[in-house]
Amino acid sequence: MMATNATKRILLLFVVETVVLLLSSADGEKPAIQPFIFPKELREGDKASATCTTLSEGSPLQFSWLKDGQQLTASQSVSVRTYSDMSFLVIKNVDASTNGNYTCIVTSSTGTDSFTSFLQVKVPAYWKRKPSDLEATIGTDVIFNCEADGIPTPKVTWSQSGINVKMLSQEKGENVLKFRNITKGHEGYYLCEANNGVGENLRKVVQLIVKVPARFEEKFSVETVRRGETASLKCEAIGDLPLEVTWAKDKRNLEIKELDRYERFETTVEKGLTSELMIRSTDRNDGALYTCFAKNDYGLDEKNIKLVIVEVPARPLDVRVQEVWSRSATISWSVPYSGNSPITKFIVQYWQEKENGQRLLEQTIPSSQTSVLLKSLHPGSPYAVTVVAENEVGQGMPSQTIQFVTGEEAPVSPPTDVQVKPKGSSSLLVTWKPPPKELWNGELRGYYIDYKVNSSPTSYLFKTVESSSNDSYEYILSPLMKATRYSVVVKAYNGAGTGPPSEEITVKTLEGDLPLPPPVELVSNSDSAISLKWGKSPSHNIPVTGYTLHYKKKNSGEWNYVHVVASDNNMYTIKDLESGATYQLYLTAVNQFGRGNPSDYLSITTNPKGIGIGLPFYLNLAIVVPVTASVVAFVVVLVVIVIFVKKTKARKALERDLTSLQSGKVVTYAPGSQRYIDMEKARRVSNPEPGTPAAASIASYASIPSRDLELRVDDPRQELKSFLPPQMRDRPLPHPKPSSLKKRGDSHLYDRAD
Repeated sequence: MMATNATKRILLLFVVETVVLLLSSADGEKPAIQPFIFPKELREGDKASATCTTLSEGSPLQFSWLKDGQQLTASQSVSVRTYSDMSFLVIKNVDASTNGNYTCIVTSSTGTDSFTSFLQVKVPAYWKRKPSDLEATIGTDVIFNCEADGIPTPKVTWSQSGINVKMLSQEKGENVLKFRNITKGHEGYYLCEANNGVGENLRKVVQLIVKVPARFEEKFSVETVRRGETASLKCEAIGDLPLEVTWAKDKRNLEIKELDRYERFETTVEKGLTSELMIRSTDRNDGALYTCFAKNDYGLDEKNIKLVIVEVPARPLDVRVQEVWSRSATISWSVPYSGNSPITKFIVQYWQEKENGQRLLEQTIPSSQTSVLLKSLHPGSPYAVTVVAENEVGQGMPSQTIQFVTGEEAPVSPPTDVQVKPKGSSSLLVTWKPPPKELWNGELRGYYIDYKVNSSPTSYLFKTVESSSNDSYEYILSPLMKATRYSVVVKAYNGAGTGPPSEEITVKTLEGDLPLPPPVELVSNSDSAISLKWGKSPSHNIPVTGYTLHYKKKNSGEWNYVHVVASDNNMYTIKDLESGATYQLYLTAVNQFGRGNPSDYLSITTNPKGIGIGLPFYLNLAIVVPVTASVVAFVVVLVVIVIFVKKTKARKALERDLTSLQSGKVVTYAPGSQRYIDMEKARRVSNPEPGTPAAASIASYASIPSRDLELRVDDPRQELKSFLPPQMRDRPLPHPKPSSLKKRGDSHLYDRAD
């Protein structure tokens, strides 16, 4: 601005001088100033001078000085010395303030002239605005001001140790360093340097401190973990330490205790702090929104983590059977909880309930479908069904098992192993087994036995046999005609109808009757043998030719049999048996027409090892003990009767003595005679309880004085009662009774009377 004004003044003086010269050109030559210059490379403190004179002499001259177009005034540092033909300008201790355009103006009568010279003093760079340290928050803009001045104008540069200066941003026309949206990487020391070639350079190191408030670069995330596994939730907080991180679950502070499923781990990293929340053995309730809060002196931030617990689907609900036919059924269900993972499919598992195992069948159903039609089922059969849902995690628990029974159809198979045998002149024995169970097509209710005379045009007669749990059946057809051929078939039926008949069997009734079952009884048994005896079998006047003894160990497999020829003494001993084991036995009789029906089953247990080896039945303990007890009881009764007879005689003698006393006779007692009657030899006899030893059945009594006896002439049995207890005097006296010898087996009791 100052230079502009000076230029205007110089132009104005030039115009004035030109006018003066034009006006005075008619009188003479105008003055002309000899050019002058100031020394170059002036520095502060130097001395500068300039001489203003004209090129020719002339009329008197007047000199004046201007600085930058302003009248120059003398001062301590500036002085002007003017003479008639010249003027001297002296400037002491030049400095920046003395810089400028100095103009000398000379005026005479003939005109005016001026000359201007520029004085420049080189001044070292100096600070106009020194930079200072700054603290700023990350993400903001930062400006470093660094202003220097000097002559010539200094050049200002910025640099950072270890960082290329090209990475810095410098605005044109301003000695400032500006950073926009600073990061932690901008933090450090910066050097501002000013240089104009004069003196030493200006240098200033400043520090930029970037404050990082607590924050999260990621504000939200989703974590998925399977139920039962460990969940790991991480929050990486960025910011200056110290940093504090806390956790919340569904916006409620999460308290982490010792020995809890929740654990927290914190790790200091370069940028801040990493906090990890561990949840052991996750369950469905752990699925929630977790928030971690990070806080330091410069700010607060939060991050939300959605924890999704995925698991296998729950059990399908409301499984039911909609409709059932004989070979198909419709099953429906409701969609269960998906386990936070979309259900991909349903698996319908069903099986036929059988006694000999089940075969699992499966049918896969899309997740969009909640019903299925089960086909190819077996008629009249119980089925069980369950439904399983599956997602990406796996298969869930099966639903509640439901049962249903398909509709029945008539059996498709006849009874098996059908046999017909003659059992006499008027009867046939029909035996068979049920059809294979898988061909029943339902629950068998029974069987029809169709029969008729062979080659007869008449229709079949039939008998009905109800079904049972037996593995085999038998039925006697009677009354039939003697020596006649009959055709027999067997059919099974259920609630839906009758199955196909078995193959027709033709059998002829016998011309006579089979023998009846013989009566069998046990003779004896030991630890390794059993002896049996049986009577003759009634045979309708048809002689029995032999017998077959069947036996086996209880709960064992096959029957053993022994053929015995008929004789007057029908006995047989089975040897080499196991001691202490139970055997089952029965007997059949044979005549010319065949084998008769079996006798009653006997169940006999052999003795333990070493007991009753080879003993006949009359020495067997099972027989000897009861017989011995009976004999002892009989002997006791006999002894009591003898004592009673003796006491009766003694009483009669006593009565005679008393009669003599009453008649005046004197009876002298010898020194050895007894005054008391000793009753030890005449004790009362009571009825013993079964099994009580005979010696225990005799009661003891004290001696009774003779004077207290009442003389009674009664029946001896009546007198015997007087010695019995009062409660037994009205009972009849015991008599010996015959005893029966019994042999006791496991489930049968055999009696024998000799």
